[in-house]
Amino acid sequence: MKTLLRTTSIAILSTIFLCCQSQNEGNSGNSLPLSGQQMVAMGNSITAPKNSWAWVTAQYFDMELTNLAVSGATWTDTPQTTVDTNPAPVYGNNTNNVISNQVFRFLQMVVPKGTVIPETEGEAFHNDTPSPLTGIKNSDSTFDPFIVIISCGTNDSGGRTIGDIAELGKSYQEADRETLYGAINWAVSVIRKYAPGIRIVLLTPIQRAPLPERLPLFVDAILSAGEKLNCPVINMYEESGITTEDETQGHKYLYDGLHPTAEGSQLMGNAVIRHLEALYGEK
Repeated sequence: MKTLLRTTSIAILSTIFLCCQSQNEGNSGNSLPLSGQQMVAMGNSITAPKNSWAWVTAQYFDMELTNLAVSGATWTDTPQTTVDTNPAPVYGNNTNNVISNQVFRFLQMVVPKGTVIPETEGEAFHNDTPSPLTGIKNSDSTFDPFIVIISCGTNDSGGRTIGDIAELGKSYQEADRETLYGAINWAVSVIRKYAPGIRIVLLTPIQRAPLPERLPLFVDAILSAGEKLNCPVINMYEESGITTEDETQGHKYLYDGLHPTAEGSQLMGNAVIRHLEALYGEK
């Protein structure tokens, strides 16, 4: 599995540096500066803290950060998931704590106030989220993000389904969000629909201790999804500098074997910064 992971990683990273995302082909891609831009982060407890890798990255480039990540989040929906734009869903076994609901919160921020978001038609709604879902962006809003970075997958490896890679070839309306492939396809496609000029970058999970047996499979799947969807993926499993070996011996960068210390967050941020500089121009 290690050999497969590294081989896949090299191939995907080569693709990242050779091409831009399809929706940005007319924008000269890599020459665009990041300083002063707006960044949106989505993810789980590794991204949610105020001093996470997302904060480290935004501070380095002098970007304005909007962090929509929530502790415990998964890429995949469950059969009980409903549309829920509550910014602080209940932690723990919460079926609504999923990336799709973070995306819905993002859509509300980019869609003009009162405009219906049709992606929620036919969906079940949480009682705190009015139906239909509408945009909340006022005409004087300055929210205009340059980049969305999604870091998720660690919690999915505990029992969620990767699914068939064919999910990546479906229209987003048909993608099964209860599978990893379907959830990624849906999220990337919907964000591109409503914010066609935005850059989207995915992060794989980092290593941890103990290491779930299925985690490398989810890393490989996220790398494959990025390649199929023409979306850059940063392989944090291999490149963050955080390893299961180190964390097993003494929690070097993860204070509990899972969540980064300040030093761990800095290390993760450094890895993201290196790739963003290569993708979109140096600071």
